[in-house]
Amino acid sequence: MAYIETIKRNDKEYYYLTKNVRLSLNKWKKIRIFLGDKKPSKEELKERAKEIEDKAKPFLKLSNYAYLSEHDAETLQDLKESYSAWLKHIPKSVKEKLNEDFVIRFTYHSNAIEGNRLTLRQTALILKDKVIPSGIRAEDYNEAINGKESLDYIKNYKGDLNTKFLEKINGILTKNTGVVYSGRIRFFDVQIQGSTHVPPSYTEVKKHMLNFFKWYNINKNKLHPFELATIIHAKLTWIHPFEDGNGRTARAIMNFILMKKGFPMFFIPFEKREQYYKSLDIADKGDYKEYISIILQLIIDQIRSYSPRKKE
Repeated sequence: MAYIETIKRNDKEYYYLTKNVRLSLNKWKKIRIFLGDKKPSKEELKERAKEIEDKAKPFLKLSNYAYLSEHDAETLQDLKESYSAWLKHIPKSVKEKLNEDFVIRFTYHSNAIEGNRLTLRQTALILKDKVIPSGIRAEDYNEAINGKESLDYIKNYKGDLNTKFLEKINGILTKNTGVVYSGRIRFFDVQIQGSTHVPPSYTEVKKHMLNFFKWYNINKNKLHPFELATIIHAKLTWIHPFEDGNGRTARAIMNFILMKKGFPMFFIPFEKREQYYKSLDIADKGDYKEYISIILQLIIDQIRSYSPRKKE
C-alpha cells in the first residue's frame, strides 16, 4: 500500500509517494517516487501508483508470516513508520496531551468491557482533572486509577515478559477492587460469566503457564510483533491465570509487546466488544489466523486516528 510521505529540507516540504516492501521477516525497504514541492492531485497519484508498484515488484515475495497476509503486514509497517515520524515532529506539549488522551481511552474501554460503570467523561475527570464524580462506586474509581498506573508501569519497565512482571501488572489492575488474591497465580478454579470457555483447572494452571513462557521464548523473535502480541493475549485469556482482571491484564500485556517492538499501542473499543468476544472464541478453537484478522480490523481505524495522515 503506497502512501504520501512529507520530507522537510531547508524549511521546505517535499512530497514523495512511498511504499514499504519487506526484505526479510522484520526488515523493510522504502521505495520512493519524488512528487515535487506541491501536494499531488488524486489524478497524479493514480498515474504514479502503477510506477511505484512496478518498482516494488523485484523485492516482493510470497508471505512467509505465520498468520498475517503480506498486505496486512505492509499496512502495519506503514502505520508504525508514519506514527513514529509524526511523533518526532510534534511539540512535546501535543505529545503529552496525546498520551494523556490515550491513557484515558484505553482505561475506559478496557474497564468497560469488563463491566466498569464509568463513562468516558467520568474516566477523564478522574484521570485528568483529579475529580471524583458523585455517585460512582469505589471499585469503578479504583479500576480507573489502576488502569493509568499499569500503563505508566509498562512504559517504564525495561525487562522482558516473565511471571513476576505478569503478576505485577495484574496486581496493579486489581488493587483495591475486592480481589482477594490480587497479582497471584490462582490456586482455585474460576468461571467466565457469559462464555462457553471453561478455564483449565487450578491444578493445570502452572503447567500451562510454563508452556506459555516456553512458547513465548521460542517465538518472540520469529513471529511478526502483531502476531506475537495478539496470540499472547489469546493464550492468557484462555489460561485465565488470575482470580480476576485476566482480560485487562492480557490487553495491557498485548500493548507492552507492541510498544517494545516500536508499534503504537491501541485499545479494543467497548462498542466492538461483541466482535472482540467472537474473536476470542475463535482463538480458543485454535484458529489464530481468523482471530488475528478480526483483531486487526477492530483496531486498524483506531491506530490510524493517531497517524499523521489524519486531518485535524
